[in-house]
Amino acid sequence: MTGNMRMFSSIDNDDFTGYDNITFGDNSKGRVKGLGKIAISNDLSISNVLLVESLNFNLLSIAQLCDLGFICTFSIDDVVITSVDGSNLVFKVKPLTTCLFSKSSMGWLWHRRLAHVGMTQLNRLLKHDLVRGLKEVKFEKDKLCSACQAGKQVANTHPRKSQMSTCRPLELLHMDIFGPTTYESIGGNSYCLVIVDDFSRFSWVFFLHDKSSVFDTSKSFAILAQNQFENDIKKVRSDNGLEFKNARVDEYCDDKGIKHEFSSKYTPEQNGLVERKNRTLIEMARSMLLEYDISHSFWAEAINTACYASSRLYCHRLLKKTPYELLIGRKLNISYFRVFGCKCNILKKGSRLSKFEKKCDEAFLLGYSSNSKAYRVYNKTHEIVEEVYDVEFDETNGS
Repeated sequence: MTGNMRMFSSIDNDDFTGYDNITFGDNSKGRVKGLGKIAISNDLSISNVLLVESLNFNLLSIAQLCDLGFICTFSIDDVVITSVDGSNLVFKVKPLTTCLFSKSSMGWLWHRRLAHVGMTQLNRLLKHDLVRGLKEVKFEKDKLCSACQAGKQVANTHPRKSQMSTCRPLELLHMDIFGPTTYESIGGNSYCLVIVDDFSRFSWVFFLHDKSSVFDTSKSFAILAQNQFENDIKKVRSDNGLEFKNARVDEYCDDKGIKHEFSSKYTPEQNGLVERKNRTLIEMARSMLLEYDISHSFWAEAINTACYASSRLYCHRLLKKTPYELLIGRKLNISYFRVFGCKCNILKKGSRLSKFEKKCDEAFLLGYSSNSKAYRVYNKTHEIVEEVYDVEFDETNGS
């Protein structure tokens, strides 16, 4: 583009409404008055040159010169344009150091002036005429703002799955451990190992005194689960904790042909299925303990009951069935469920009672047995946890 009309060998001065006016660095504007051709030599001319009112420089695009087959060599003082073989000098020019701003460039300038507010919000201000002084500005995010990246960058999103990545139970197991908890459980444990099956979303929890027990517990679970559900474990996924990432675990996985996947450091979302399960279990357990103000030392019993319920009641988002039905193959009858922590009476057995001695002990419900058709209760008389079948509940009263 140039402001000198005498340079043109031919020019079209018709209406140029299709071209934006040019905005200079001092915010002054130059109107586009024509489009034409400029002869550089007898056999060379440049087409599509804009005649811009009030432009005191001749501006030439290096990219377009290169497209025409010329070689542009930059030095401190000038730019030398030669023919493609480098033998013939076409012309020599001084590089322009004054910046001329387009509408888009002015948009980035205003972005910086306005405290790095996002382009979407600035466009909204402009579109709805909410402020004054932003005319002839174009807010377009056509590049990155390094200051915004340094000050605002966030982690990439992890979109929800729209299709299943596994096709059978035990194909992929997600594993995680939380703890130590503030209070030890009544069994003296401070950690909880959570395992979730990717296909069915069925969950298991195991309570540990310390993290060193993770390997032995996981190994025992793997043997039991593969035998019980008649499927081999193909993959397990965990974080980079040393309880999962060590020589014993690697040796076992290699021996059994199990692929061990790890989430990236500081990216728990990649193992988000079990991370979300942890949160669900903790929130359910907290609610159950608070309802009847049960001692925090029973947190493991509450977590166990929460896991038991969530594996039987939540509906799989894609498969539209409960985890229990997907894993076991049948629907569950939930009529035996009772309120956690509610008062109950258990029948005394195993000892000869006097004729007028009471026949029951007072207790409160802690959950359900995983190995028999029985309830887990805390016997307040003997201060022990028992698994009993003969029990009557008072769900209107707590412990």
